[in-house]
Amino acid sequence: MTAYHLDLGNNHAEALDSVTKLTLINNDLDIDAFLTSNPNAPVPLWGNVVLTRGDVRHPATTTWVEDVENTDTHQDVVLIAGDPANPASRRIRLTDAWASASYHLDEDDDPDAFLISFADITIEK
Repeated sequence: MTAYHLDLGNNHAEALDSVTKLTLINNDLDIDAFLTSNPNAPVPLWGNVVLTRGDVRHPATTTWVEDVENTDTHQDVVLIAGDPANPASRRIRLTDAWASASYHLDEDDDPDAFLISFADITIEK
């Protein structure tokens, strides 16, 4: 399985334990298969994806996820497949993305997993 990082911009990248349940226009897809298919489309591919956080959590990600009700948190984010420092690592841009739900799996305050909804998804070249 590919290692993924969530990049909110401004060096706010966080390693993820998993990226699962990619849904595009109501169709379930495997994120790794999507990444290798090069599916950039002439129309927006809206959908959502579940991200599970690792043990090392960036405070900017926690703040962004906890603002699930705040429509001002919509922004473009990037999922990086592999090492964020490597320019050859594939990057998936989620346009107009927001954390639409969060999940707490333990007693601490920050969310352990969250659902990102987005208006479009593209693979950067």
